Formats: sequence, structure tokens, C-alpha cells
Amino acid sequence: MPGSWSSAKQMVTIFYASVEKTPDEGDIVQMLKQAAKMQRLSSNGKEFEQAFRELRSQLLDKVPEGTTLTDNEKTVWEEWLPEMKASELSFPRWLAYYQYLQKKQGADYIQLQTLGRSTERILGLLADPRRDHPPVQRKGLVLGDVQSGKTRTYMALMNKAVDCGYKLIVVLTSSDESLRGQTQKRINSDFIGFDFARKVTGIGEYLGKEAVTVTPLTNDDDFIKAQSSAFKTHPRPTWDRAPLVAVMKKNGQVLDKFNKWLDNPEFPKDLPVLVIDDESDYASVNSAKAEDSPTRINSLICKLCRISKRTSYVAVTATPFANVFIDDELEDDLFPKDFIHILPTPAAYIGAKKLFGDLDTPATDSSCIHELEWGRKRDLDKWLPLTHKKEYKFTTNKLDPQIEYAVDCFLIACALRANSERKRQSMLLHLSRFTAVQQQIADMVNDYLDNMTNVLQYHLQNEADERIIALRRAYKSEYAGYASTHGITWNILCRRMQSLAGSGRLLVRLVNSDAKDWNLARSVPSKLTPNECTIYVGGNQISRGMTLDGLVCSVFYRNVTSADTLLQMGRWFGYRPGYDALQRIWLLRRSIDDFRYACSIVEDIKDTANKMSEYGMTPQQLGISIQGNPSRGVRITSANKMRNATKTNGPLETFDLANQIIESVRLDVDPERNETNNKALDILITDCISNEHITASRPEQGTTKIFQNVPSKTIIDFLSAYRAGYNDTYFGPTLMRYKNREPLESNTTMMAQFARTRQSNIPGTTWTIAFINGEGAIVSGNVPFTWKEVVRTSDFYDDDHMYWKISGDKLRLAGSTDYRKVADILHPKNVYPGNKSEREYYLTKYFGDDPVLMLYRVHVKTRHPDSQAEKYIPSEGHGLLGAKIIIPTVDYIDRGKRRTSVTYYSNTVATRLTYESLERQEEENDEQ
Repeated sequence: MPGSWSSAKQMVTIFYASVEKTPDEGDIVQMLKQAAKMQRLSSNGKEFEQAFRELRSQLLDKVPEGTTLTDNEKTVWEEWLPEMKASELSFPRWLAYYQYLQKKQGADYIQLQTLGRSTERILGLLADPRRDHPPVQRKGLVLGDVQSGKTRTYMALMNKAVDCGYKLIVVLTSSDESLRGQTQKRINSDFIGFDFARKVTGIGEYLGKEAVTVTPLTNDDDFIKAQSSAFKTHPRPTWDRAPLVAVMKKNGQVLDKFNKWLDNPEFPKDLPVLVIDDESDYASVNSAKAEDSPTRINSLICKLCRISKRTSYVAVTATPFANVFIDDELEDDLFPKDFIHILPTPAAYIGAKKLFGDLDTPATDSSCIHELEWGRKRDLDKWLPLTHKKEYKFTTNKLDPQIEYAVDCFLIACALRANSERKRQSMLLHLSRFTAVQQQIADMVNDYLDNMTNVLQYHLQNEADERIIALRRAYKSEYAGYASTHGITWNILCRRMQSLAGSGRLLVRLVNSDAKDWNLARSVPSKLTPNECTIYVGGNQISRGMTLDGLVCSVFYRNVTSADTLLQMGRWFGYRPGYDALQRIWLLRRSIDDFRYACSIVEDIKDTANKMSEYGMTPQQLGISIQGNPSRGVRITSANKMRNATKTNGPLETFDLANQIIESVRLDVDPERNETNNKALDILITDCISNEHITASRPEQGTTKIFQNVPSKTIIDFLSAYRAGYNDTYFGPTLMRYKNREPLESNTTMMAQFARTRQSNIPGTTWTIAFINGEGAIVSGNVPFTWKEVVRTSDFYDDDHMYWKISGDKLRLAGSTDYRKVADILHPKNVYPGNKSEREYYLTKYFGDDPVLMLYRVHVKTRHPDSQAEKYIPSEGHGLLGAKIIIPTVDYIDRGKRRTSVTYYSNTVATRLTYESLERQEEENDEQ
């Protein structure tokens, strides 16, 4: 009896998966003919041609490539996988996994080829598992997208690793037992091949006799007391025994027991071990201060990686923000020094960029994103304040109308989805981090759902019922277009919702550490049915690693502080095959902005890695500088995970310096630097005198000289050359610090950067310059107006860096009357209240809309005439050049250009590379 063309095509795709080769058209024809023959099918006719066209389209599509950074030169590691494959190494476990994904999970050829290529690339970067080759330890990072298939990737890697001879696989997962259990079940089906009861499952249906059997060390728990003694007597992994796999919580007690169990003479110290650190940015990164011991989890993971000399540690995450800030020079830490592999983003993946966009570009189609109305507009904040305590009690037993609307949308979406009666579908309500508050919400949701199922079953025809009116309003606002396109009328939808309401498939599940009793009391089964429609109510336990099948509606109402945590809470990222148009997400405007910022961080890291990969650079050359959040929303990651980061200013820094007193308070006395400053001043004065567009004031003898409408370029040129003393915050050279090394001066200042950025943000705007007169000698030199020195006292001279600190600990260059001198000339008719502070004057229009650069010739007096520093005080008429800048707040408010401060946080790689570049510049300057 003839077979089927479907089977013939499947044979061809499995063959090319096993050889991991992209065929040409001739290869496809020949393989299809062989498969047709085996299926007793004719190689002539329309069926063959149709099968060939389908295979050609499938097999010849471009398979996405990932990006890899490697460092193979500083170790004894050598490439080993090609040699093993050349020796006719087979991959029976990988082939079984391929068949399982294709036949049971519906993975297509492109997905499987991408998976095969990515995992082969990662596998080849691990330690050589062969006993007769030198053992090495390897550390790497695999970066994917949130809910994009990272787990499938490391499952495939584990199968291939065992095929190659790895003897112990350790998977580090959440610190929560329910999430560890979820990972254990996935490993049972995708790697081990049988479940807790030793029943064959998943990959087990496809494993042949040639495949190596894997023995689980953990099952329904990793280290409960009942299992501890049994675990201690379990044979340890050796070269001669079957491979073992352990799924461990990131728990100090658990990891300590496991390490002590392994640290035994029975365990070979050169055994090939693969450690998979799932969600590696969580709990694994050392968050202790530099002077303290590492955190316990970090220390125990590092110890685990050292137990064997042939251990490969693979960190897996979608949010590597904490990982990139690990000190790359600490040998015993978890920095991925050997390789970083970035998984390609699948075309069908719905992620942050597609839903929200990034800082530069908003999403082009965000129709599924809805803003929660909050604050004065609606009563959501009264129903549940965004910031609340764990003891919070609701004053009502009803849901907020916006939450009810979202639940209505979920009911409609469940009924609209094709073949919905056979599909598992879900909704997420993430509104609080406190378990007691979550339980109150679950109670209200359960009551509302009971009410709605009653309405749908018995009152659906009552069009005057308020609940039916609300349901129809949600339908018209959200899904009428979709329903019309798919030929579904309101009446058809009503019949479907009625059937759904009476099916018993609608359930509310509470997900937190205290949820067991609540779920039992409401007869919620522990296992989900294949077509359950679930409303999940929870918080942090849902936020990392938990998969919600068929998630179609989500309400997110949380005050989150870190971008990595926020991205992980986006359980709605992933794949929505055939029902992406039904997805709806409700969240605050601030959360939308924060998701855009978080997306920008990920994209910047990927872009940097891609560029560096093209130049063949290594992970220890991956210098990352992450921009701080311009909206002052979420930070990059928790502060303790950023302890190794260096806070820097970017090349086009956006400053918020309005209402600030910006002065040079450390004045350099180095002759060369003073000569440079004097030349810059001469050029500035010449430009002011010669430019016909600059307006000069006509003051009386001895008063302040002012020039208005000075072009930004003139100011930029001056500030780029002018330098105050060492470590002067605004006008001194920006100092580059790296660990305990001597700080180095970079060739810029904060105020020079400010002037450039201001010109970039507001092209064509101008400045005002004021030459402040004091009571000292007349300034000599090429100055075509009266300018007198100001006299300042200083008792502090830094002999190492050659600067005077002006006005002692007060650190003030100018007195409180100087800004009035400028204001008097700019606005002579204004009357100023005497009790206003200097900063309060900056909030007025007394200085106009433009920044004011105030320049001083400073004669330094010291109260210690015998001081050696006296010789560095210039003679009268040649005072040190000081500067002050006023930036009125109105400069930004009137122009609609109010900006927030943006800073950058650099990892140790970026900081070291910048520091070493400055070192080379200094050495070159010294040689000249």
C-alpha cells in the first residue's frame, strides 16, 4: 500500500537536519525521489512536482545566523568538534529531539535549521569532552529574547553535549520551587525522555538504542529532606557511568550540598561537565561590594565551575544587563570571557521592539497596546494605589472598570480564536507584588467571572442587561473588525461565548507562594487541561521563566525599578501563531516608556556585539556603555549589580544644568596651560570685537563689559581650549578612573560637552559673555576695554597637580553681587527683591534666554607668605583665568527644550579600553 507525500517530505527534511547541510535544487530532487520510492510513490506527476516546490520553498529559505564573539588565543583550548564529526560521530539524541520538535511541537524546517546551527556553534565553543585531550574550563553567554525559545536552545545543546560525551549536566534555574519544577518537567520531556513515574514522554518516543540514556539526579524536588539521604548514596558521575542531569534551584543550601557531594575522590576532576545557568542575570551575579566577600549564590556557582577542570559554564539570559557589568578581570567570577553567542530573533517573534519600539523609534503598529487611565482621569489609583503596602485592604469587593473591561475582552478573544475549543488560552493580571493583595484581587476576579458565566449562559438575549451592554461595547471597540474579516457575526460570537461559559474551561488561578490553599478551596486542579482558559493572578513568581500558554490578554500595573526585571515581566512576548491580532495589553504610560528604554539597552548591546564580531574582537573587548534612562524611570539593573560600572558622560551629553551655580573653583597655574588659556581668551575677545552681529554694551568706566548674540561656535571654541585646574568639576579636564590606577585626564570638559550638545539640540542659538570687573589691577594685554582683576584668597595649593583652590572650603569663584552686575546691564529697569537667592534669580528673565559666560582675571592672595606656592601666583595684571556660567531655567521652558540629565554606565571592559587609550596618548605626548 502506497505511503503519503507528507511522509516523503518529512523524510527529506529529517535527512537534511541530520547532516545540517543546506541543499541545492538537485539535492532536493534526488532525495525526494528516494523518499518517494521508499513510500511506493511515483516520481512523475503533479504530486511529485507539488512536493518538490514545497520542499524547495522550505529548505532554500535563508536560515538566520546568530552572532558570536570568541577568545581562543589566550587559552589552551583548541577547536575539537570538526575533528569529532569527521570521525563519523553520530548525534542520535539530537536527531530524536529534532523529530520530537517537528512531529509533536510543529517546528518548521527554518526553525529547526536555525536551532541546529546555533547549538552546533555553541557546542563547538565548549570544552573538549574527550578524555585523552587536555582539560580546560570555559565560560560563555547565550543571549536571546524574552520567551523566544532560549529553553529549547539549551535543551538541544544538552542533547548534543551528551552525544559528544559530556557526563554531567547541571541546570541552574529559579530560586522558586514551582519554577524549578516547571523546568524539570521540560527537561524530562525534551532531554531525559521519561517522567517522574518512568513513563516514556517527549523525546523518549524517538530515542533509538544507540542513544545514550541520561539518569536524573532530581525529580519532583531537588533537595527535600526525604531525598537528601538517597541522594548522598547515589553513584557519582564518572567516565564509565551513564550521564547524569540535575536541575537545581539557585539556593545556597541546595548548591552547597550538591558541591560537597561532588567534591569526593570518586568524582574525576577532569570529567566533562556542562553547567547551564538559566536566567543567569538573576541571583548568579555577585552583588556584594568590592571590599566584601562575593554573595553566597555567586560564590557557590563559581565553586561548582571549578570542581572539574573540564567544566563549561553557559549563562543563558534575555536581559544580560547585570552580566555585562561583571568585572572581566576577575578570573574566578562568571564573566563570559571565552564566548558570547547572540541568538537570531525569529521573524514570527513578537518582542519589545515590535510592541513598544525603542528610544529612537516608536512601534509602527501598537494597536494591541492600551494605556491604563490613571491618576486624576480615572479611579484606578483609588481602587489600588500604584505604591501600596502588603497590608493594603480594598474598600470594595468589585474590580476596577478597566480590569472588568479587560476580562470581557478575554472572554471575547477566547471565543473568537480559531479552533478555540481545543486550545489552551490565558490572561495575566499582574497588579501587585504582595501575595495578600493578589489574593484579594483573585477573589474579585473569581466573583466577576462567575457573574459573567452566569450572564452568558442565562441572560445573553437580554440586550438591556448592563453586563451584556459592556460586553458588546468591548467587542465593538476591540474585535469587531477581526470578527467581520473572519465571517463571525455578533450572534455567532454569542453562541460561542455561551458554549465557553458552560464548558467549565474558564478558571482563575492564583500564582504565588501562598496560593495552594486558595486554589484548593475553589477546586482548581493542580494540572491544566489541554483546552483550559485561565486567568492568572500573580506577581513576581510569574515574572521570570513561567510560560503562560495562549496568553492573549494582559493587564500590567506595577511600579518597577529595574529595566531587566521589567522585560522579564513581559510574559506577553513570544509567539502568537494565528491569534496575534487578538492580543491586548493594558499598562501605564510610564511602563510603555520604560519598555522602550529597556528595549534600547538590549538593542545597543546586540548592535555593539554585531559590530565587534565583524572585526573579530573578543568578549574581553566588548566595551559596553549603557545610557541611563532619560525619563528617570527604571534604572538599568539593581544598583548592587552595577557596582563595577563607571558612570560617564557621553560624547553628546544632554545636561540639566539650569538653576546651577557653575564655576571654576580650582585654577591651574601650570605655565603651559595658562598660555593655552590666554591664547583662547585672545581669540574670544577678537571674535567678539570683530563680529558685526555681536552686540557690545557701552558701560561706564570700571563697570562690567558685556557682549550679546555671541555665536555658539565662538563659545565652543573657547571652552574646548580653556582648562581650569585638576579635578575641577565643570571646567577641568574630565578624569578617567579605572580601579586603583592613577586617574588620567581626557581631552574634554563637562562644559565643553554642554556647549556642543546645546548647539546640537538648539541650532542657531547664542550666548552672552560678561567680563567681570573687580577691585584689583587693570588686566594687561590685548584687551580693548577696561577689565580689572578680582582678588581671591586661597590657603590651599595642590603641589602635585599645580592648582589653587579658590575661597577655601566654600569653593566659590564669584560673590553674590556679580550676577546682579550682569542683570543690571541686561535689564536695567528691573527691580530685584533683596531677599532673593542667586539660584532664584536664575529662574527669572533677568539674564535673558541665553546662557551667560562670566570671565574673571583672578589675583590669588595667600595668608602664608612663606609658602612655596607663592611663586606660582602671576604678577598683577596677569591673573589666572576663571569662568562661571549661568543657565537660566527659562532657556529650556520658553523653547520647549527642557531636557533631563543623561549619563552612561560603562562596564569594566569599556572603562579599561578608554583608560588604556588615554595612557597611550600620554606616552606619545611624552615622547614628542
